Amino acid sequence: MAELQDWTCEYNGLVMGEPDSAVSIVHVDGLLTLPDVRSSDLTLVQRHGLYAGDDYMNGRTVTLTLEVYGSTRQEFTAALNAVQAAFMPAESEKPLRFRFPGVTADRTGFVMVRPRKRSAPLDLNFANMVCNVVVELYATSPYMEADALTALPSLASPWSGSNPKLRFVIDSNVSVRPVVTVSNVKNVVLTDEITGLYFGLLYAGTTVVIDSAAETVVTGTGVHIEDKITSGSTWPEFKFGEHRLKLTSEAVTGPSTAVATFRDRWV
Repeated sequence: MAELQDWTCEYNGLVMGEPDSAVSIVHVDGLLTLPDVRSSDLTLVQRHGLYAGDDYMNGRTVTLTLEVYGSTRQEFTAALNAVQAAFMPAESEKPLRFRFPGVTADRTGFVMVRPRKRSAPLDLNFANMVCNVVVELYATSPYMEADALTALPSLASPWSGSNPKLRFVIDSNVSVRPVVTVSNVKNVVLTDEITGLYFGLLYAGTTVVIDSAAETVVTGTGVHIEDKITSGSTWPEFKFGEHRLKLTSEAVTGPSTAVATFRDRWV
């Protein structure tokens, strides 16, 4: 998909907010607002307070206020029809892509939404070929996600006296669970020196794919080897802030290498 310009968004093929466009963005609400929280706190019997349970996020509501206008009757009608066609109810969730400076770390992001309400009054402005359309969109997932995957630079295990480390910063406020592809594998250990957490495999082979979100480890031939995970391992997870990764290996023909990919997420 094409990259969006600043202060524009796109849904179901309709791009809004571009310069000289017949569909302008007046107001957006719900992206930086926290979703409603579903609490599992329990009332204490004959005691003050509550028993603290876990909190979970519900979905989020995103409200777009658009101004549709046209210099001619034909342009106005075509733009209004395009807005009505894009925001049809009772359809599956589609990505609302957006690029607003400061949101999702200045990158193009998206939320998966579907229309729930649409308001477009017929008033004096409408008679002058201007219509303010308010669309309420609902996302069952509370997360805003980066449009593009992030791929970290390749990390190599120490070789010929070197001891390389990969330093990077996560700017999403939701922890990411990467997919890590490791080549030339022999008893490798991936350690985050900032947190002290590590993930190790007692396995030798050409390639393994560690999917932290799915919690699977698969060889290049598709064989699951979760039983080869070393004791004390934690699935790779990168939280907001700085990280410093180190890869160790018992490979003797060359360094082991690891490449991590993930999609940043925000709430």
